Amino acid sequence: MGLLEVEGVYKSFGGFLALASVSLSVAEGTFHALVGPNGAGKTTLFNVITGRIRPDAGRVRFRGEEITGWPTSRVARKGIAISFQRAQPFSSFTVLEAVVLARLGYEGRTFTLQPLKAFPGAWEQAREALVKVGLGGYAHRPVSELPLGDLKRLDVAIALVAHPKLLLLDEPLAGLSRAERKQMVEFIRGLLRQEGITLLFTEHDTEAVLALADRITVLHQGQVLAEGTPEEIQKDQKVREAFLGGGA
Repeated sequence: MGLLEVEGVYKSFGGFLALASVSLSVAEGTFHALVGPNGAGKTTLFNVITGRIRPDAGRVRFRGEEITGWPTSRVARKGIAISFQRAQPFSSFTVLEAVVLARLGYEGRTFTLQPLKAFPGAWEQAREALVKVGLGGYAHRPVSELPLGDLKRLDVAIALVAHPKLLLLDEPLAGLSRAERKQMVEFIRGLLRQEGITLLFTEHDTEAVLALADRITVLHQGQVLAEGTPEEIQKDQKVREAFLGGGA
């Protein structure tokens, strides 16, 4: 059994069937890519996994326990963190404050009743996370001043203070230049291997997917079209027609 198991998930919105009997298994310690054209159902599946939406049918299991329909806060405490493609965390705060606030949120705490300085443990964890993502020297810089690449690293730091076993990344390379994409791939690979974090990610950059993923699941029109190693997916004619050859 994988660290994450998605079994026969259906989800429709009005008359549109976004997911149709989607099953997925993510093995612990692997980097698993979820790819497909726009509208294939990737983000919907992420939302089902993290509890943002409840499936019409099917179930989600994590570390052997069913978590289908759990609130997002409970899913996060169980060990699943997510970072979306638009880096917009706490723009009116400093980089360090943003991560501190995220840590307090994971703990179910609020700083409205007590000042931020009243939570020394959160500050320590935030500083450690920033060092891990290479932003230790930016702790007191306003989030609003960070370039996109550093915002994406900040998003990862915010996820790290949840101490996840599984990290979901939604298009982590979106908006970056070719050189920046290469750097981000190496950053993600090195950091998550070091931390022992399993990765499930979506990405439109085919070259990056093939470089980073241990296994790939291809979604097309809300269904699993194919699954396999990068080498197997590259050779799959159905995939070439629907995704690799047809663009994303």
